[in-house]
Amino acid sequence: MPEPGRRAKRLTPDGRDAFAGFERALARPEPFAPHDGPFWDDPYIGSQMLAAHLDPTTAAASRAPETIRATVDHLVAALRLGPGDRLLDLGCGPGLYAIGFARLGLVVTGVDLSPGSIAHAAAESREAGIEIDYRVADYTTARLGGPFDAAVLIYLDFGVLPDGPRDHLLDAIRDSLAPGGAFAFDVRSPARRRVADGAISVARHDGGFWRPDRHLVAQTTYRYGEALDLTQYAVVDVRGRITTYRVWDRAYGVGDLRALLSRHGLRVAATWSDLTGLPWRRRSPTIAVLAKRPSKARLAAAPNAPRVSVGEPFVVSAAAY
Repeated sequence: MPEPGRRAKRLTPDGRDAFAGFERALARPEPFAPHDGPFWDDPYIGSQMLAAHLDPTTAAASRAPETIRATVDHLVAALRLGPGDRLLDLGCGPGLYAIGFARLGLVVTGVDLSPGSIAHAAAESREAGIEIDYRVADYTTARLGGPFDAAVLIYLDFGVLPDGPRDHLLDAIRDSLAPGGAFAFDVRSPARRRVADGAISVARHDGGFWRPDRHLVAQTTYRYGEALDLTQYAVVDVRGRITTYRVWDRAYGVGDLRALLSRHGLRVAATWSDLTGLPWRRRSPTIAVLAKRPSKARLAAAPNAPRVSVGEPFVVSAAAY
């Protein structure tokens, strides 16, 4: 997500300065350093991301339609949801999962930072005659409201979060869930395929994902210890401006997730290899988790049990990650 106020660097006519600027753009940054400019809410990049979400032939942004249907069916069964139950879809994008949940009778709230994706999702639900409450917001800082019977965070978004936004989000999800409510998400496991440390490739484009006209893209990949990987894109446009985008991806083991969720008042109730319910295997590149907020009885027994946050407004913001 973008960090407000940051500007793209400009390559000067001086060759030495240009080279130094490009070297800085390719360098290994500190863990979870932000993008140099808008990403999810950049109008052009957002339109390209939306097109990728809607393309059924690629898994670059969304999974295949049959996988989406299988995920919705599995989660409704595993979370024991039925018509009228309230579900919060975090990072809902263009509503591919949200509309599936709503077709099964759930009352769905979808949250995403991309205005273009939310506009598309809202238009699709109106055309289908399905009511879904879509909101443009940064779910790492927004007050999520509630109470919800369930919340979902789908397609590995959990792994991009630094510690602070991640911990804030887990607290917000816990507080948004009704007692006994469930939270399901997926993340990469230690068995995932890792990036090559220090690899660099450069390509010229006449238009594409990052820019509508000619540009250069230098892609670098870095490893940070055993858990964290970075894919970094330094984009140079026709005016010599260079903007660096960073896609972070942190892996978690099952034990790590149990301990982390427990610290935030959530108990792991089930694990799978993915959100379609494929049984958990140690060699699976992903882990899917079903965690629950304690029931009323357990809340009453806890001396400092968190209270349910009901009806709080969304706050639109932009976290840096």
